[in-house]
Amino acid sequence: MSALSPRMVRASTEPLPPMPLAPESIREGRPEAFGRVILQSDDKRISSGLWECTPGRFTWDFVWDEFVHIHSGHVIVTTQDGQRMELRAGDFATFPLGLKTEWHVLERVRKTFTVRTPDPLNL
Repeated sequence: MSALSPRMVRASTEPLPPMPLAPESIREGRPEAFGRVILQSDDKRISSGLWECTPGRFTWDFVWDEFVHIHSGHVIVTTQDGQRMELRAGDFATFPLGLKTEWHVLERVRKTFTVRTPDPLNL
């Protein structure tokens, strides 16, 4: 029987490394994304970290279930069928696997994310 133990990592105040958007996903402006996975479950199917993006508009298709908490900024997320969510500091949201969206970042956004992937996410 293995011992269970919690894990803790202090969030760094260092700038996040680039986590580029696919060039073909960009619809308007020059959004630049930055991020880092900070923690992963032992089976690598749950990952959590920080992500930031500068203003612009881009498409994003979710290949995982994602839960977010917005720390700062302002973004409007529109689904393929026209549902619209406006997210600002303090908001939480969830996006299911398979959802197709467009993100319109109006003000540099910073979020904590947790993703659940069907297969291990090897970094």
